[in-house]
Amino acid sequence: MGATLILPVLFSTQFGIPSMTLEKAGLIDPILNSDTKLFIDPLLIAKSVNPVMRAKGIKLLEKRFRDVLDLLDSSQAVGDAAWKAAYKQLNLDERAETGLGYGGASTHGSSRPPKLRNAILGTAQEIIRLGEKNPNVIPLMGLFEEGVGPDTLSDMTTNVLVPLLCEITEAFCKVNGVPMKTFGATYGNRELPENPLSTATPPLPVILVPRDILRDLPLAADWSDVSRVAMEVQEIRDAVNAMFGDWSKASVTDKKKALRAAALSSLKNLRELLRAVADASESYDEKADLDGHYTFRRILTDDRDRYKGLIKAPKAKTQETLRATVQAVLGEFKDLVEDNNLWELLWHGTEPRHERACQLLFFAVSNVLCAVNDVDISPETNSGGGPVDFKFSTGYHGRVLVEIKLSKGQVAHGYQKQLERYKEAAKTEAGVFVVVDVGGMQGKLRTIQRLQKEAEKRGETVSQIVYVDARRQKSASKM
Repeated sequence: MGATLILPVLFSTQFGIPSMTLEKAGLIDPILNSDTKLFIDPLLIAKSVNPVMRAKGIKLLEKRFRDVLDLLDSSQAVGDAAWKAAYKQLNLDERAETGLGYGGASTHGSSRPPKLRNAILGTAQEIIRLGEKNPNVIPLMGLFEEGVGPDTLSDMTTNVLVPLLCEITEAFCKVNGVPMKTFGATYGNRELPENPLSTATPPLPVILVPRDILRDLPLAADWSDVSRVAMEVQEIRDAVNAMFGDWSKASVTDKKKALRAAALSSLKNLRELLRAVADASESYDEKADLDGHYTFRRILTDDRDRYKGLIKAPKAKTQETLRATVQAVLGEFKDLVEDNNLWELLWHGTEPRHERACQLLFFAVSNVLCAVNDVDISPETNSGGGPVDFKFSTGYHGRVLVEIKLSKGQVAHGYQKQLERYKEAAKTEAGVFVVVDVGGMQGKLRTIQRLQKEAEKRGETVSQIVYVDARRQKSASKM
């Protein structure tokens, strides 16, 4: 299921800076021992309000990608000198210094296979042969190439922007008294803060990123947006419809093939698509915070007095006391949501935030509850891009797994399949299934309660069910 994260450490906490200082500077507060599932979108660079990024960012990107296109234009064959130079310029290596992407609970970087880089170069050369040398075609390769996902697009952009990001980081840290050391030529020999939790050798620096160039998915990798934008272009729509009876039911792989074929069928189609997509990208909405990234940080950095005394440390370390402590954590989470307005953090206006926002909220609250009350158990979560679950442990063999589902999701599937699979993988039968009601519950709770009783009759060990009422209409008598 990927790497796990225990006890997240924010940059602001580690270096003693108020989180609001980073917020006012328009910079994300990175987690030093895990990645945040946000990505740099190259289409947002020109729109940034950060003065350094606004003045230099788009020029730097365009120059690098224009250099790549010029080299490809002069290349006569794959692997010749010009091709190799273009290959070197198009760096797709992961940049773990930013703490962004799918890296999980790790600060290691990685490189992507040569096949992927060559595929991007091949498509770029095909576009040149069509008659287009716009450097903006390269950041949009996620539209055409299988395997070019949000992390690839983000890292490709980051590699170009490293000099500017280091300049921004150095300036912020100097003003705010953050300890720094000089890093090498890769970082422009700038002074940067060292990440004390880096698992790389030697340790990596921390590179801060403006919040307004981040998205939950770069637009070129967000196929819900791409489908909408692309199909607004009549020429593309007509060409795609000729290939597909129903575009909405096509797989992402099929959509990329169709979009590539339609866009590269004529220079006019290509330019119309580039224009439409370039105009559509917007940064991650901090106010809506649908995935809960900023809410998570707020809980970790807010005044913790409200959490003191809510749970007690067990006198012994056994599976039974561990489960009792987890029950206490869940009980306090339920009370905070239902009776202390924590439900508000699960909503944006009249719309519930995503399930991941609820999971991150629970993870943050669990960490704070355990930390401020000296409870020696560690909640863990998968911190990559896959399913999210929580494993509580306390240094002995016993484990308790917690799975959280929103009522609007596939509740019965989660109870029957996901939690049981997680328990098997973790070699434990202690599991709790938490259903957070944000509406759309209908008969889902009764269904899983029936499944629980049927399993009990068969003599199986069942997962406990915890219901948390987070509906907005419950707030009137409790605010």
